[in-house]
Amino acid sequence: MIVLLAAAALGLAQHSVRTDHTWTCRQKVDLDLVQVTIPRGKREDAVHLRFGCTGRIGRLVVVQRSGDGVKVAEGVHDLVVGGGSIRCLSKAPHFHQDGIQVMGGARITFRDLNVSCGRRDERLINSNFFINQGRHSRLPPRDVVCESCSFGGWAAHTVSVQASERSGVTGSTLCVARFPQFTLAVGDDALHPRVHDNRVHQCSSGELTLERGPRTVEFGEPLKLRGLFLGQLPGTRVVAEAVGGSPKVVRLDATHSKRNGRFRLTLRPRVGELVRLRSGSLHGPSFHVLVRPRIVLRRRGSTLVVRVRAGRSYAGRTAVLQVRRHGRWVVVQRIELRRRSRARFQPTVHGTRVRIAVARRPGYLAAHSDTLRLP
Repeated sequence: MIVLLAAAALGLAQHSVRTDHTWTCRQKVDLDLVQVTIPRGKREDAVHLRFGCTGRIGRLVVVQRSGDGVKVAEGVHDLVVGGGSIRCLSKAPHFHQDGIQVMGGARITFRDLNVSCGRRDERLINSNFFINQGRHSRLPPRDVVCESCSFGGWAAHTVSVQASERSGVTGSTLCVARFPQFTLAVGDDALHPRVHDNRVHQCSSGELTLERGPRTVEFGEPLKLRGLFLGQLPGTRVVAEAVGGSPKVVRLDATHSKRNGRFRLTLRPRVGELVRLRSGSLHGPSFHVLVRPRIVLRRRGSTLVVRVRAGRSYAGRTAVLQVRRHGRWVVVQRIELRRRSRARFQPTVHGTRVRIAVARRPGYLAAHSDTLRLP
């Protein structure tokens, strides 16, 4: 519903607008307040500033649950928005969302606006403040600036300044974006961007994530992990620690996130265990690292020598000699491993390919050696 504090029929000035539908400006305005609340279930933007819109909006208050907060088109000119807030609490499915999307216009100033449209658990949120010439705009946005504004976190870009002239944000506070390098993204086609005197803050805890990849490694080999520290200032320390294999937590490796939030860790686990990522008091994902013992089989004349390399001794355990028959490996001999997890023995088969295998045990997977050809 639109509420006009003074009706045109009475010949009085209109001072404020309140509505739960898209509000559109196409002419000169002098308003103390524009308040737009888009309820859940609608599929529309909150505010459209279109050709001919000019003048003053003292305070703009938007609560959005569908599309963009504000869209600025070509032909908007000499407009000042003096303060307020734009909050995006949710959005319609499959929509991309911006707090303010500027596709054209000239000499537009936003002051003291708080724009917060990013959400930790939702994707397709582009930017809190996005300036870029629209496909149907003949000219790029010119002299469009947000002064002394504040921008929340968890949008893909906190502020993105692309094809435009003398536009951007000044004297403002920016929370770290979902992707840290895009907190203040300025494109090559932004001419003389105005992006000075801004401050970047860590406004909420970030989120440690890991790329998919192998979590099983042979003893002695490195296990390389790659991840992304979302919504976190670059250069933040990331630690991988073992939390399940001993009474105390053991640090396995540590690094710092790069400018784009990415990080790499290299583990050399001696035994299978539960590993957790951590940054200060923030706990990241936990996962099980599985380790296979390394089994080395060699021939010394008529004798075979086997050694099992692992973080725990295999002395006293049984290894088996296997031979390939009819498409499967068949046990032909059992060998007890001695001191230093080694054994020497005379094979009972000849003229075939063989391998040594050991069974699964606590901390280790079942494993086998490379195959060896017997004369």
